[in-house]
Amino acid sequence: MPLASFKSPRLEHQPLRQAHWPLFVALHQNQEVMRYVADVPSYAQIKERFEARLASQATADSWHIWAIINEDGQEIGVTGFLPQERQGAELGFLLLPEYQGRGYGQESLQALLTHGERRFAIAQYRATVTAGNLASRALLLKCGFIQLASARNGYCIDGVEVEDWLFQLSL
Repeated sequence: MPLASFKSPRLEHQPLRQAHWPLFVALHQNQEVMRYVADVPSYAQIKERFEARLASQATADSWHIWAIINEDGQEIGVTGFLPQERQGAELGFLLLPEYQGRGYGQESLQALLTHGERRFAIAQYRATVTAGNLASRALLLKCGFIQLASARNGYCIDGVEVEDWLFQLSL
């Protein structure tokens, strides 16, 4: 099923395309954005991730990613989900630091949840947040997610093993 744009009161969500490359690079090279996600990847790794996530490459079992555009026409981040078994999906989002704390994250996440349910029949979402990322934790809780567990899985950021917080939302 091809990805379609969707809107919320202040935001437009566009399927990721080549024109969004500068945004994708800016997000993945920003230390503040990546602090709780992963080590900052190389340019080649970013390009590989981008190419795999383009809307034109979307398949039933690949990431479905949208660029987030605000009411001023500024590209402010990306959001999306990876479809999984039994009408489930793992979701993720990244916002540029200058647009954090303005309610865009919550508005975008709520729009994504609605779009996923209506267009893809997703009935359950999961999210993994690195321990310490209080802003993402608060956002998920505001949107109705529950925290299921904490886990260590050997994943490291800057050479340090991190703990993950696991969240779920059933619609």
